[in-house]
Amino acid sequence: MGESTMAMIELDSISKRYRTVQALKNVSLSVREGSVFGFLGPNGAGKTTLIRILARLIEPTSGSFSIDGKAMHHTKRLVGYLAQQPTFYPWMSARELLRFSGTLYGMSFSEIEKRIDELLPLCGIQMAADRRIGEYSGGMVQRLGIAQAILHRPKVVLLDEPASALDPIGRRDVLTLIGRLREETTVFMSSHILEDIQRVCDEVAIIADGSIVLQQNIQALLCCHARPLMRLQFKDSFTASTCKALLADLSVENSIEEATCIVISETDYHAKHAKIMRMLSDHGLQLLGLYKQNATLEDVFMHHIKERNHA
Repeated sequence: MGESTMAMIELDSISKRYRTVQALKNVSLSVREGSVFGFLGPNGAGKTTLIRILARLIEPTSGSFSIDGKAMHHTKRLVGYLAQQPTFYPWMSARELLRFSGTLYGMSFSEIEKRIDELLPLCGIQMAADRRIGEYSGGMVQRLGIAQAILHRPKVVLLDEPASALDPIGRRDVLTLIGRLREETTVFMSSHILEDIQRVCDEVAIIADGSIVLQQNIQALLCCHARPLMRLQFKDSFTASTCKALLADLSVENSIEEATCIVISETDYHAKHAKIMRMLSDHGLQLLGLYKQNATLEDVFMHHIKERNHA
């Protein structure tokens, strides 16, 4: 599909209320054509609600959206959708399911067969195309679900937590496939797994309590909002815990990782390097290793969620 600056999805002040619960609050977003867009937030933040609105499964209480310039009441055929926990007829094969789905999309027989021949290898299920879906692993079901969602060549594919329930191998395979989809369509995927979003997405929006906290290009976000960290490695957890308490006395914000590692911001480390080294020496705390850790999306996410909770 190639690089584009055109907006494929435009959301304008989308709100959704369920009786006494305000699930979405004036959500406005713009998603670039040909991108993999990550919609990130804790459980219950409103991710699934927004995806179901974009899929036209539910209506917003207020606000509107467009896809490829078409108003929301004319977008259903432009969208493919994969639910968080897809369920398919277990007695069908993948090929049978895709044929059945193609007829529901109104595709011709020759078009369906041609598209199936393209999608089975793309999604890595060609060797199991004629096996019963009930025999598939979780990762294979998700990849089949993606094949079904893009069968009719939609402008946008909506993926709700596509890898959250999978084992590491299944997650890797599904994320690799999602990375390839930008050649086919614009991908809008939700997740609460920050590592997944950072791995495959070009842009990200963070939602909390139904409101957008920020939206930005992933790399720009990491450069502007996340601080590199320094990791101090000690021989045992007791030494690390002692160091943590002493750093707090120096007003150095820190946390323990993997029991024997202290993590502090690079800024704090350089600003108080002499005091930190003197403190370690004075208390006989042996430092086994010191190295820089690049900033991650998790750092940004936790910072903004904490900031919002304290506001």
